[in-house]
Parts: sequence; structure tokens; C-alpha cells
Amino acid sequence: MKKTALYLSHLLNPAMLALVIFSLQGLRNDWLVGGMGICAFALMPGLVLLILVRLGYLDQVYPEDRHKRGILLLLGTLCYTLGWVGLYWLGATLLVLVSAATFVVSTLLVWWVNRYWKISIHAAGVGGAICILLVSFGGVAWPFLLSLPSIAWARLYLRVHTPAQIGVGAVLGAGSAVLLFMGFGLL
Repeated sequence: MKKTALYLSHLLNPAMLALVIFSLQGLRNDWLVGGMGICAFALMPGLVLLILVRLGYLDQVYPEDRHKRGILLLLGTLCYTLGWVGLYWLGATLLVLVSAATFVVSTLLVWWVNRYWKISIHAAGVGGAICILLVSFGGVAWPFLLSLPSIAWARLYLRVHTPAQIGVGAVLGAGSAVLLFMGFGLL
């Protein structure tokens, strides 16, 4: 069971979610925009994380220490912001730009909460990703709703979060996505 929980944690981390989102949006809209999204929202943050582990700054991919998590969240925000600028420069659609902005805003909000209390980054990512996929692709994305109970189970099973940390993370991710899509008239 532990291997399954770890597998789900890796499969449903923010970089993998970004890979899915921007791959699908790229296929639907523009392969260059999708490629930019994949690079900036999946590959760059993943590479930064692996470099920090390799250099010994982090002893694991998902650090427990809130200070180290905070630094990772700020580095992720930097990657996402550069990605948003790149997408804007490439002339990405409003849907893609708001999807990208969801990553920026959610990550900053998680960073802020993380300063005071441990929140589930995974649950925030899944909550936001569900909203992005449902807005982007409609009802065909409904099976992705199953990712929320899956990541909740995995993070609880691994004993790295409480139900409250997972719930708040999911609400923060989904709520920020919904507010951004509503604010730009896409929902």
C-alpha cells in the first residue's frame, strides 16, 4: 500500500498535473503554447527540485520542513510567472493564460499559508487542476474528479498531512481557479 500511496503522490504532484493540462491544451489549441506550458510549469520546476535534491539542499522530494517548502514554492512561483510571460508573449488564448495564472496565484497562496501552517500542496494542485480541466474540456474531464480522493488517501496513508491540511489545500486550489475563471468571464 505504501508504494501505491507514493506512486499516487508522484503521479498527482503539481508538475505532473501541469504536464497533463498543458499537453491537452497544446493539443487542442497550439503545440508551441503547449510546449511552453510544459517547459515552464512541469519541466523547469521538476528540474529545480531534482537539482536541489542532488546538491543536498533537500533530503527528499517532498520536504516536511515548512521553510524548505516555502523556498520551493517561491521557486515554483518564479518558474510559473516566467511561463505566464512566455505564454502571453506567444499569444496564448485567455483560457490558457488564466490556467497558467491559476498556478501562479495558487502557489503564492499556498506559500503564504505555509508560512503559518502546513497545507497540502498536492491537494491544492489537484483542486486547481480539476477546475482547469473541467473549464477547458467540459464534462469529458469528469473522471479527473477521482484524483482528489486518490491524493487525499495517499497523503493521509503516508501520514504527511491531516484531513484539515488536505481539505484546505483542495479548497484553496479549486477556489482560486474558480475565482480566476469567473473574474475573466470564462465560467
